[in-house]
Amino acid sequence: MNNRENQQLTKRERRELRRQEKERQQNRINRPRFYKKWAKRIIIALIVILGIGGLVWYGATRPKTSTGDILTIAADDWMKGDKNAKVTLIEYLDFECEACGAYHPAIKQLENDFGSDFNLVVRYFPLPGHKNGLTAALAAEAAGQQGKFWEMHNKLFENQKDWGERQAADSKIFERYAQDIGLDMEKFKTDVNSQSVKERVERDRQAARKLNLSGTPSFFLNGEKIQNPRNYEEFKSVIEKAITSSNSK
Repeated sequence: MNNRENQQLTKRERRELRRQEKERQQNRINRPRFYKKWAKRIIIALIVILGIGGLVWYGATRPKTSTGDILTIAADDWMKGDKNAKVTLIEYLDFECEACGAYHPAIKQLENDFGSDFNLVVRYFPLPGHKNGLTAALAAEAAGQQGKFWEMHNKLFENQKDWGERQAADSKIFERYAQDIGLDMEKFKTDVNSQSVKERVERDRQAARKLNLSGTPSFFLNGEKIQNPRNYEEFKSVIEKAITSSNSK
């Protein structure tokens, strides 16, 4: 092999050496990135596993609230009737809900038809889509502080078309209703903004969520959720059957 071939071979070797050196340098750069990438993936996986485990543990150890506990009549529930009546109907309602307004006359008729056999319990479940749903509930609760819950309850439903579906809450409307039913207005204005009244309404709303309710009205008859009756006669029939069942026990 002549000198020229030796020189060409040397150049090739040099190029190969440079290529190999670049590969080693690149490997030294990439190796920490590789380890960091996989370390990050492992950490994320551990966080997910621990998070799921924590949720499972919390679900298994947290105190359970039974449906029966929630549906037990409380001392401050708004009740119309005898606690020991043969049937108790619990209604979760939103005063701004048109369906609740539509059921209002039917429920009043049930009270008349079944008398002492029928007990009605009303609970608040103002829905977020109704701008005055919560405001109306607070007004009803504040009226209750003066012994006139049912007067405000009826006033709200009977005039629902005048205030429902507004785009903003308007407390002045409910102040007029409070005046109409003869409330002490200074006390009403204080109560409607009080923490105790807000907490009372929120308690019912949280109970509704624990019951997995999604809309209003929602009815529970003697502790069992029922499908909303399609008309008064169907509603009456459901109550009659519940009374018959109670009599046979």
